[in-house]
Amino acid sequence: MQALAVMTDNSAAQPLYAIEEHLAALIETAEMVSAVQEQQFREDFQIALSNAVEKRDRVGQFMAHLQQQIVFAASEMERLRVRKATYQRALERLQDYVASTIRSLGRDAKGKYLKLEGRTVTFSLALCPPSVDVVDETVVPANYKTLTLTVPANDWEQILLCLDAGQRETIFQKVQCRDISIDKRAVKAAIQAGNSVPGADLVIGKTSLRRA
Repeated sequence: MQALAVMTDNSAAQPLYAIEEHLAALIETAEMVSAVQEQQFREDFQIALSNAVEKRDRVGQFMAHLQQQIVFAASEMERLRVRKATYQRALERLQDYVASTIRSLGRDAKGKYLKLEGRTVTFSLALCPPSVDVVDETVVPANYKTLTLTVPANDWEQILLCLDAGQRETIFQKVQCRDISIDKRAVKAAIQAGNSVPGADLVIGKTSLRRA
């Protein structure tokens, strides 16, 4: 905020780096800048950009810098995404190795899996709550699904205003199905209530690895 307060009405006389510094300060403190402060900066900025050719170049250079940072940030996000996925796969594989080792040791007299104890860590298997495993999404009944659709706004208005059979058929031919999600909680509740849900089953007895 201090950087924003430095700029005055004689903006055209400021050094070439002043515009960039003020822009950077505005960007970094955008959430804390009041409407009055932003309006003052906007007015100072307009004066500087109108009166100094060099500052126009400086603003252009700063915009190019921001574009480069956007590209760099995007590449870093992708790199970190790949890195995260690598770590995730390694963790899952290691967890599977440990869990398999515990299962190979068998169970105690109470039917519980034995623990693997070290000096600073103890591994054990805990029984997970029943979970839904969708084996065939296409046959799961529609009342368990949520659709995300994209349709032109004008066509959507037509749906709302005119719902006769002919127009409805024309409109829905244009609808593109983007995503299908299944309400697993509803499926789980239905199965636990004794109902059969085609395309889905309830997984019981699954375990998760714990590290204490």
